[in-house]
Amino acid sequence: MRKGIKETVSKLLLEEPYTRENDNYLIMRVAQELEPNLAGSMFVNIRFSKLSFEGVTRARRNFFKKNPHLKPLKITMIREKEEQAYRIEYGNENHIPSLY
Repeated sequence: MRKGIKETVSKLLLEEPYTRENDNYLIMRVAQELEPNLAGSMFVNIRFSKLSFEGVTRARRNFFKKNPHLKPLKITMIREKEEQAYRIEYGNENHIPSLY
């Protein structure tokens, strides 16, 4: 992973609340900070910049592990509902999936 990604992601997540909700926006902002010459392009030359989308999302996950109170409430609630629906659907041993 390129040096500076972790610090840049942490800084952006603290300063800009929208980056906590939208991964694409976070990746764009990291590119603007670290590679300003690539930020306006369609990321065609991303392989030459050593800027990794996976590195950005990994840094975001690590940030939220350390700061769970900053995790977006809306997204957390949606994931909890999906997990609950999954447990209801697949939790019993006589599982017959519903086709909807």
